[in-house]
Amino acid sequence: MQVHLIFYEEERLTMFDLKTSTNTNDMVNISKNKFLDYFKWACVLIIAVCTFLMRLNINSELTVLTAIIFILLFIFTFFHGSQRYGIKNMLIWFVITWIVSNGFEGLSIKMGFPFGNYHYTAAGPRFLEVPLLIMVAYFGLAYMSWCVAQVVTTHFSKKFVGLYKFVVPFITALVMTMWDLVTDPQASTIGGTWIWENGGAYYGVPISNFFGWAFVIYIFMQIFTLFMSNKNTDISPDNITSKKNYWLQPVLLYLTLGLGVVLEGFTHAENVEIYSSMAMVSLFTMVFTAMISILNIVHSTDLD
Repeated sequence: MQVHLIFYEEERLTMFDLKTSTNTNDMVNISKNKFLDYFKWACVLIIAVCTFLMRLNINSELTVLTAIIFILLFIFTFFHGSQRYGIKNMLIWFVITWIVSNGFEGLSIKMGFPFGNYHYTAAGPRFLEVPLLIMVAYFGLAYMSWCVAQVVTTHFSKKFVGLYKFVVPFITALVMTMWDLVTDPQASTIGGTWIWENGGAYYGVPISNFFGWAFVIYIFMQIFTLFMSNKNTDISPDNITSKKNYWLQPVLLYLTLGLGVVLEGFTHAENVEIYSSMAMVSLFTMVFTAMISILNIVHSTDLD
């Protein structure tokens, strides 16, 4: 009897230790997630402030603000995506994006395909005549657009099967191209960050540029989608993709960039035709898409 009591007590203590250990680990995970969540929201806020400062046309350091926006977007992308896909898969995604986008950018600079004939004038380190900051921007914008595309299709925390293997990357390409549609004329025709050597019908930008953007984005997003199609799309211990806040963050970033272009339509006394037109186009593309996404998140029964 005494032996049985001792065994029983040891078993209870062991179970208590295991339970305490599990609870402690859960508390650590929750603490880490809360800290990371605050960090991501801080990134969203700083990007929003920098975007509006840039679009208000009250700061001459536009290059610095642009760099801050895209570097922070890159950092946000890495942390936000790693929660869901893990660090290894995010690094693979970055490499895929870098190889495909930089390769096609370099090809277009040399041969005019697929975007058109152009060259960069911006200072800084380059690879294949493409500034490194452009590659950083590609990755951040692609991830943000990828999240928006999943919200638009209400494809929350699901594996990519059937038509979704092709629909989500296709919509991602369109969502990201919307951003180029409302920012390229300002950056090239007005700002001269890159020069279209033969001009173009869309405020100095060739139409081929936008088809080229959609094509290139679709290529690297399709590769990543097929790579992830048989994998777990949420490795987080607390099922992070079931949280509304998780999806709101990239959608609000997309909305911020769109509203920044709208704001710019009211803050410039020169090149009014371009700035006003881009503001209107942004309202009916980026802002509209972001608002639909927000409604999908708010009214979703799949999210907490």
